[in-house]
Amino acid sequence: MEYFFEICEWLPEKLRNHMDRNRVFSVEKKSNKNMENLKKCITSTVKSQSHWGEKVPISWSNLESMLKKLRKDSNLYLFSDLLRDVQNMSELKIENENDLILALTFFHETGVILFRKEIKDIVILSVQWFIDAFKCIILDEEHMKIKDHINFQDFNDLHRFGLLSTNLLESLWKDNNFFQHKQSLVTHMKQLDMIAELSKDMWYVPCMNKQKYLCKVLENCTVSSRLCFLYEFLPFVIYHRLVVACINNLGMKPWESEGIKCIYHTVTILCSTDGTHRVLIGICANTERTHREYPYSIEIQINVTKQGKKIDTQWTSKLKKDICQILTVLTQVFSSCERSFHVGYRCRLEPFGGNLEGHIIKEEETHALELVCSKCSPSHYVDMRSILCYWEVIIVETIR
Repeated sequence: MEYFFEICEWLPEKLRNHMDRNRVFSVEKKSNKNMENLKKCITSTVKSQSHWGEKVPISWSNLESMLKKLRKDSNLYLFSDLLRDVQNMSELKIENENDLILALTFFHETGVILFRKEIKDIVILSVQWFIDAFKCIILDEEHMKIKDHINFQDFNDLHRFGLLSTNLLESLWKDNNFFQHKQSLVTHMKQLDMIAELSKDMWYVPCMNKQKYLCKVLENCTVSSRLCFLYEFLPFVIYHRLVVACINNLGMKPWESEGIKCIYHTVTILCSTDGTHRVLIGICANTERTHREYPYSIEIQINVTKQGKKIDTQWTSKLKKDICQILTVLTQVFSSCERSFHVGYRCRLEPFGGNLEGHIIKEEETHALELVCSKCSPSHYVDMRSILCYWEVIIVETIR
């Protein structure tokens, strides 16, 4: 039970309501200890889900049975072949492509299959098979089986920086019936923000990155103020998925300094498509008492090389909207509160990770042009125009 209360200590009050000590089970490897009680608890939890008891066409149960039969012989299936098959089975009552997409989306949401209508050419029938393919990439115990004097450098790049080469991926997948389906697997992993494509021969797997960030990388840079997205509770994977989405969807690439990609465990610096602006994305655990309400933040800071072009505030304000939209989608499963995050700004104009971090001023507190930040010691004046000008174009125009 000590571990249970340790979790409670870290959770915000709203999420603690979901905790129940009667649902804590001690289990052991290769043992049935408490397994029956655990199964009953899982069954009870599943029945409490929103989709449980939802009315669906009776014919969908026949389609589910069909998908399970197909799974015995294949882990994935072409959507076009499935559509042809179901249209030849009148009892399924699926007459067109939209009917099939609707049914498959339901089965995806309930965990039966993996199906994304954005990449509807393939239906992954076995979710566990897909999970096993990703486990081959991230589990060290799998790596030690094939690591040798030829590929050890590729393994080092994966373990230190999260960089996965095509050659290494082939080595990891060749004995598990995964590599022949490489395109389908990689496409789905990209769509789920698990990996980012850096080139046709290289992917970024952020959960593997262990490189430590040093703020000296920004020494020759002009920086913007820091835009902060504040959370009561923030799974680390949200930061990873944001970075991947910026690469896959916004066309950004990791910035290279001194020949090294600036991708770190808690910080990522990406080059924008315009070739001028660089976007720093960082995740912070704010342990100060003044941040107790929202102790976690994802922070965005723009930088450009000194004596080069100035930061374009029109561009940064658009980026703010793009990242807000991405984070809204990524955190829409946070049902414990009406808003998944709040927006704020650091009170000091300093490079990320520097000696003077400053405190966070929430957006609803920025109505005054000047204010005193009493959270810092000593207190200091904040010219909000110098902070907001990078992110709020309308406000700057009003002030002018």
